Amino acid sequence: MRKAKKKTGSRTKKPAATKENQSPVLKERLEAEFAQAVKSAKTYVGNPQRLQSLFQEAAKQAALMPKEPFAETWPYFQAMLRLIRAYSEGKYRDVPESTLVVIVAAIIYVVNPLDVIPDALPALGFLDDATVLALAVRRSRQTLDDFMAWETAP
Repeated sequence: MRKAKKKTGSRTKKPAATKENQSPVLKERLEAEFAQAVKSAKTYVGNPQRLQSLFQEAAKQAALMPKEPFAETWPYFQAMLRLIRAYSEGKYRDVPESTLVVIVAAIIYVVNPLDVIPDALPALGFLDDATVLALAVRRSRQTLDDFMAWETAP
């Protein structure tokens, strides 16, 4: 009869970050940073030029960002960018202001290279951005789905 091999600690993978095992300090910092982004986002909503500038800066950065950390939220991130552009150009206005604020805040957060985890850190830099985007998608999924349907309507 064979003995089961003991697993060594060096070969085990760390569990993925979840709400239950995230550092409370990190979670608090992330929430505080996002709250600041929401404050800032409120000043963008009524200013088409600022929204257009945000769209242009975010689109440039998105072209250089790795897609892997964002997984299934990447298409929604792209839709957020297109929605901001369409809204700033006055082409699409069927979005509740509170939802637009959440979307703009998420984009502001992602564009900021010095957020909770600086984007320059290899492998980790975009994890907080991905978390914020996932949160924003959960809060705005129906609006984003409606917008994407509007985009493809004849």
